[in-house]
Amino acid sequence: MQDGITGELEWQMPRSQSPASSQPDPLRLRVKVWLERGDEVVLSEYRAQLLEAVAERGSVAAAAEALSLPVRTAWKKLREMEAAAGIPLLESGSGGSAGGRSTLTPEAHAMVEAFRRVAGPASDAAERGFADERRRFPR
Repeated sequence: MQDGITGELEWQMPRSQSPASSQPDPLRLRVKVWLERGDEVVLSEYRAQLLEAVAERGSVAAAAEALSLPVRTAWKKLREMEAAAGIPLLESGSGGSAGGRSTLTPEAHAMVEAFRRVAGPASDAAERGFADERRRFPR
């Protein structure tokens, strides 16, 4: 791994030779991007989605439900992110009959926004860079 970006070459098997699909799927270069500190993941696509869901829904429980995650798992991932980042990512209010409320800290918003600005273009650049190389492989 270098600079938090890894690439993996994905060889795709040909689709079934049915009339509707007689061409094999093309080769694609896939890239996963994440932020890390030391060996600890701070932010990845999955974790960014969790933070965005908390911001949108106003609670960890509602975010977990929207992402089909157990609430306990969502809280565990959020605590892992905060520990790795070294900063608070959530501002939470106590529960009660109405349930707890959580919002992202300004730092969490900034981190997710920066991740979104870089992750998509990094994947796009990898795919564009592989376009010429793809021609060298049999279809």
